[in-house]
This record gives sequence, C-alpha cells and structure tokens, in this order.
Amino acid sequence: MYSPKAASLAIEMGYNDVQIYRPGIIGWAKSGLQLEHNVLYSEEGVPLISSKVLATSPKSYEIIDIRPKAHFKKGHIAGAKNVDLEDLHEHYAELLGLDSVVLVDHKGKLTLTAGRYLISKGIKTIYRLDGGFNAWVKEGFQVLQVETD
Repeated sequence: MYSPKAASLAIEMGYNDVQIYRPGIIGWAKSGLQLEHNVLYSEEGVPLISSKVLATSPKSYEIIDIRPKAHFKKGHIAGAKNVDLEDLHEHYAELLGLDSVVLVDHKGKLTLTAGRYLISKGIKTIYRLDGGFNAWVKEGFQVLQVETD
C-alpha cells in the first residue's frame, strides 16, 4: 500500500535504482530480519469518544478526518476537516491551539498512533472516534459528501 508511493517519491527525489519489497514490513519481520524502532511517541492513552456523544455536541469539537481525501469526499461527518494521515506531519501546526480534537479514521485503529503523534507535537486534548467513521455510519448519523464537478 505505502511501498509504491514511497518508491515513486524516491524516484522523484532523484534515486534511480528503486525497488519495492513486496512482502512489506510485515513480511520483513516474519522472515526474522531486524527492525529498528526509534519513534518516540507518547505512550499516553488517547481516550475514545462515542458517535452518540460527538453527534449531540459536534460544535464542541474540532473533527479531523485522517482518511484519504477520496474516502472523505465520498462521505464524512459534518464540520470535519480532512487531513490525510500521510500528510499529518505537514499540517499538525494548524491544529495547535485547538481546544478539543476528535480524530476519525475508517475503523478507529489508526487514530491511536495519530493521536500519540499529535500529543508529542503539543496538542493537549485529543479523542478518538470509537469505531471510526464506519461506526458513525452504522449508528445512522448524518454523512455529508463533497460535490464533484
């Protein structure tokens, strides 16, 4: 998923002998090859917020949808801002100073790491939408779509 994009970026940067390791990082680890861990995100928990709580007071939160733009356009929570997870490092400064941030992804799995990253950058009050956008939809709450030309 990310390997082809990384390869394309490497080629754009001028590398000319770029190859993709198809089994990915999981295949690398399963084969017993060493991984280096040097990411020092906070081990602090990022609390969950339910769809019901968010739906009853959406204006109390800044909703940041970290799904890819194409998914955001197909449907998102009203008032949500789209900051693709892959681009979060470029946009976190825009989130500094926000009071209460709710992170939304597909299933609520990637928001923990994203939340810990944002905590490491100084954002204090962060929540994760329990079950992600899928839970929001399943519970029948309003979904908006971006109109396309």
